[in-house]
Amino acid sequence: MDARTNPAEQYEAGMESYLDGRYEEAESAFRALLDEHPLSRYSLDAQLMLGDVCYDMEKFDDASAYYTSFVALHPVHPRAAYALFKKGMSHFKEVLTFDRDQTSTRKALYAFEDLVSVYPDSPYYSKSKELITFLRRRLAEREFYVAHFYYKSKNYKGALGRFREILENYPDAGLGDKTLYYVGLTYTNLGETKLAADTFFTLISEYPESPFANDATKAKEKIEGELSTGT
Repeated sequence: MDARTNPAEQYEAGMESYLDGRYEEAESAFRALLDEHPLSRYSLDAQLMLGDVCYDMEKFDDASAYYTSFVALHPVHPRAAYALFKKGMSHFKEVLTFDRDQTSTRKALYAFEDLVSVYPDSPYYSKSKELITFLRRRLAEREFYVAHFYYKSKNYKGALGRFREILENYPDAGLGDKTLYYVGLTYTNLGETKLAADTFFTLISEYPESPFANDATKAKEKIEGELSTGT
C-alpha cells in the first residue's frame, strides 16, 4: 500500500510535514486520511491534528471547528480538555480591543468556562481560570466604554442601564468603584439625588481606597447639603 491508501502512513506523513512546518502538506495528508479512512484508529488523532495545523496556520475559525467537533463527538476522550482549551485559544487569538465587537471574546470565554466546569482536573484548568478573568474584564470594559459614551452624549437613561449591567454581570471585573461613581453621576444628572447619594455612599463604604472615593465623598456631601437646605 502507498501513503494514499494506508492510514498509518498517511498519519505519519502528516506528522512529518507538520513537525517540519509544512502545514499545507500536513493539512492535505490529514484531510485525506479522514476522507479515505474515517473509521481508522488514526482518524481521531488526525481530526485533532487538523485543528492544530489550522491553529498554527492562523486559520482560527477552521481550527475552532475541528476542536468543537472533536469535543462534541468525544467528550470523554483523554485529549478532549486539550481540544476545548485550544478551541478557546482559537477565539482568544482573535480578541480585539475593547472598543470593537466582542464576539470572539464571548466565544473564548464560553469555551474556557466549559472547560473549568466539565474538566476541573484538567492541566488546562488554572490557565483557563486566568483567561476567564481577563476576558470577563475585557467584556466589562466594553460595556463601560459604551456606557460612558452614552453618558457623555447625555443619554443618561441608556448609560444607567449599561452601568447597572456591569455591576450585575461583572462584579469581579475590577470596575466596581469606577462604575458606581458614574452611576452616582448619572443619577445626579437624572435628578435622582437620593439615589445618587446612596450610590456614592456605597462606593465610599465598599471601596474606601478607591481613587474615586474622594470625589464621591464631595458629591455626596454636596447633595446632602442641598437636600438639607431644600435647594
